[in-house]
Amino acid sequence: MKAFRIAALLAVAVGIALAVVYRDVIDPMAIRDAIAAHPLAPLIFIGLQVAASLLFIPRTVLGIAAGLVFGFFWGTVWALCGALAGAAAGFALVRWFGATGVLDESPAIGAAVKRAEHGGWRAVAILRLTPLPHSLTNTLLAMTNLSWRDYLVGSFAGMLPMTIAQVDIGASGSAILSGNQWLLA
Repeated sequence: MKAFRIAALLAVAVGIALAVVYRDVIDPMAIRDAIAAHPLAPLIFIGLQVAASLLFIPRTVLGIAAGLVFGFFWGTVWALCGALAGAAAGFALVRWFGATGVLDESPAIGAAVKRAEHGGWRAVAILRLTPLPHSLTNTLLAMTNLSWRDYLVGSFAGMLPMTIAQVDIGASGSAILSGNQWLLA
């Protein structure tokens, strides 16, 4: 089991390195071009969201891509599903490595972490509204004793506003590019 965990950690590290090296090709238009015509586009998109979360790729790229591919309504649905699946995967991975409660024991921030845990889902939602990268937030929250319920409910509530904004940007961009937007009429 230990060898499997080391292999998983190495796979994630290699994935992060590749994401950094190829960051110029990770953009909403490339994602749209790669999956838009595929009949399983929503499932592929959710899979990309999970991978992006584990590889520290900004959610903004995927949120805008969701609007480009699926439009505003379905883009919001699939972006939220993917964001929550990605957040859960990151949380689960860190917990699988045995890091649950590590931050509670930290002399420097243990008291603050315990207050955040006491705040439950509301604390998670507020943290999701800060400019911290979501992958980092997933990692840090997994290192607390926060419950899965509070983590998922708070993540949904906190990610909702920015996800709607990102998808709307993508959906508006798609409308402008296709000539269906009043700005070009």
